[in-house]
Amino acid sequence: MKRRAVLHSLTPEITCIDDAGESVCYVVRGKERAAVIDTVNGHEDLKAIVREITDLPLIVLNTHGHCDHIWGNAYFDEAYLHPADMDLYKAHFANHPLHLPSCPVRPIEAGETVDLGGRTLEVVHIPGHTRGSIALLDRQAGYLFSGDAINGQLWMQLGESTKLADYLESLNALDPIRPAFTELHTGHNVEGVPAAYIDEMKASIRAILAANGAGDDDFAWFGGTAKRHYMRPDTWVLYTPDKL
Repeated sequence: MKRRAVLHSLTPEITCIDDAGESVCYVVRGKERAAVIDTVNGHEDLKAIVREITDLPLIVLNTHGHCDHIWGNAYFDEAYLHPADMDLYKAHFANHPLHLPSCPVRPIEAGETVDLGGRTLEVVHIPGHTRGSIALLDRQAGYLFSGDAINGQLWMQLGESTKLADYLESLNALDPIRPAFTELHTGHNVEGVPAAYIDEMKASIRAILAANGAGDDDFAWFGGTAKRHYMRPDTWVLYTPDKL
């Protein structure tokens, strides 16, 4: 069987692991330990794959509690997640594709830092896609690892998603750290996008709210029907009227 995981070196210290084009995770190496940011879909032993990259001690950081970012936690000793997504995490992990149990999951909060030795990741809370969504800021690389909190195809139609106005506040709250990063690295694409994409996302959310959803088409997804607001081809925001 062909291996799902494909490794992409972004910098000498940062590797993106693409899981069959379904979601991605990252390995960020310092001098003393390495962070695994998200753990994708759990079909393969992700820890063994990470060990092809580094033999440093590992810390697993989940950007949010959705299945395609956490199921690989089963292969690690422990992981960290924002408390607001703990119940969501448990609900999703109960449906692990290989019926594997989760490792212990510890809380991590906004403002905390993860010292990797010569490289630090800062926890940034971005409630929106889920209430416990976080990003990890790497000032040394100039990267913000945003998971699905800021993504090319943003899902805001979920029960665990906030209202759009609250998400806009989350984006505005990033302004003080904007000079610290030049690229966003999301949960579903190997390639990074310029940090200015945040401004495009803000403008789109404001446009949805100003029009009260008028002009956006219906979009069928596996959980029902949502409204779809295009930002550009293949880039959109999904939402439901209750999120306005």
